[in-house]
Amino acid sequence: MAKEEIKKIQNLQPKLAQHFMTIISENELTHAYLFVGSAGSGRLELAKLAAMRLFCQNPDDQGFPCGVCNECRRIIEKEHPDVVEIEPDGQSIKVDQVRFLKSEFSKSAVEGNQKVFIIFAAETMTTSAANSLLKFIEEPVGNTVAFLITSNRNLILPTILSRSQVVEFPQISKSQLKEIAAAAGIPAGTLNLSISLTNDLDQMKKLNENDWLSDIQQAVGKWFDKLVNKDDMAFVQVATEIMPLVHDKKSQQVVLDVITAIWHETLEHEFQISRQDSEVFPQQRNSIDNALRGITQLKLVAIMQDCLATRRQLLGNISFQNIVESLTLTILKRI
Repeated sequence: MAKEEIKKIQNLQPKLAQHFMTIISENELTHAYLFVGSAGSGRLELAKLAAMRLFCQNPDDQGFPCGVCNECRRIIEKEHPDVVEIEPDGQSIKVDQVRFLKSEFSKSAVEGNQKVFIIFAAETMTTSAANSLLKFIEEPVGNTVAFLITSNRNLILPTILSRSQVVEFPQISKSQLKEIAAAAGIPAGTLNLSISLTNDLDQMKKLNENDWLSDIQQAVGKWFDKLVNKDDMAFVQVATEIMPLVHDKKSQQVVLDVITAIWHETLEHEFQISRQDSEVFPQQRNSIDNALRGITQLKLVAIMQDCLATRRQLLGNISFQNIVESLTLTILKRI
């Protein structure tokens, strides 16, 4: 597990990974970093890599942690007493977590003389949490290093920004992400769909567990086939094909994103901007061609707007099945 994480960040951000291994080996690590980048860019992985390197018992010749010693394994498994990870409890980092941070900041290291704090989604901290962190940054205690991770530096307090070393993570290109995802075992049949849904490799793996994403791809594909053929059975397929695969709010969002993706691909074909090697629904090529013969550009744009509107509806108290069934009826009327 630890070796896989090391390999992952070496593939995602090789220059940053090597840079941090070098400054750690030369004892030039500062006490606070702000990692800024999009999901899937390797921010959390680099923070854990640095933590492993600080505690690793057998670093390799290039200065990277071994990934097999007890220290490395405990860090990846979140069991190391001197590596503390904080993430939002719901929508924000809450008061109880603030108290925990304060107590941990004041303690000495349990093993050795080093402590590492990894604060994920730092932009969600409450004011009291941010002030607690600011106090630590202004007056660091012992050999303590904090890694703050965010997707939006503009939401971080300016006082924290000014006292942290900001590291901007380069965006991972689609082609690079595709190579990494394929190497990680994401199935070829859902590879392009996975990449269209998320940049995060771990999320891709979860989506593809037990062929769930493939099943969703097929169910939405069959639904689309019925729609473009103006078959009212598309309405019935919502209950018979799609709903059995939906288990929670997250899976509902994914299904809506997949529905949006197939209509987006249809729109790309209409404007001749699609590429065969990036098609999300290659098995629906005939149905897409059929749709383009009978649906005008204006109607396609309207359908896309209908699909995008379902995201707002999902935030309300409308049942998911009603949202998809209503969308189905709307599309049937448009075509």
